[in-house]
Amino acid sequence: MLFLALGATLVEEWIARRDEARLRLVILVACGALARAPLAQRRVMWFALNGGHFLEDADFRLDRESADRIRAILTRHGLPEIKENDAINEVAVPPGMASRISVLANDPEWAQTAYDLLRGCSHGIRVIMARWAALLTGTDKSAAILEDIALQSEQLTQVQVRLLPVARGRVREFQPGEIDELGELWRRAFANSIALDEALTQLSGKRGPDWITDGRNLLEAMDLEALRTRDSVPERRSMRLYT
Repeated sequence: MLFLALGATLVEEWIARRDEARLRLVILVACGALARAPLAQRRVMWFALNGGHFLEDADFRLDRESADRIRAILTRHGLPEIKENDAINEVAVPPGMASRISVLANDPEWAQTAYDLLRGCSHGIRVIMARWAALLTGTDKSAAILEDIALQSEQLTQVQVRLLPVARGRVREFQPGEIDELGELWRRAFANSIALDEALTQLSGKRGPDWITDGRNLLEAMDLEALRTRDSVPERRSMRLYT
């Protein structure tokens, strides 16, 4: 009987270790897939303000009409297009988000186009979340990952809501304080997308736990400093920079 009990215990331990290994593998794969969501958000938000080239994938696409409209709007306001890769590679200096938004926010065509782009991105994020949600509720760690993605999607929705009054023609223009609030919310959502992409990619094992995204080159100075400061904190409540 003792031999049978010992055998059963060993089998149970082996099954538990096997299940833990499988769960770790699921989390690694899920993090790699989920990292596409904040990466796409970063690209969409950059393109809406700066134009350039948008790198698509199956869940995040940019229709030609919207792309042409953004480029025409930037030209109309005398704002040069800046490719995201040029800023990443330090060939071009990223323009201040607040200055661009102060010019673009009261253009109803831009507000509507930016709203549509962000809404499409939000939909893509929700699609990716839905694919992995059932597999990421098994542990506190994996559930926290899913929660961070959900909170990031909610923050992006808040940016959309701020654009609605001008996008839908409810008001002719934003008040100065409202433009400042939109710029602040936009900047924080953009910074969070970079922080979240980096953290998820690290967790996926694709680039190693100390990998740093070159997307940091797109950040404003205050956000880059905040992210560097956060790097020194070993235990973080959230993968996002601003909660």
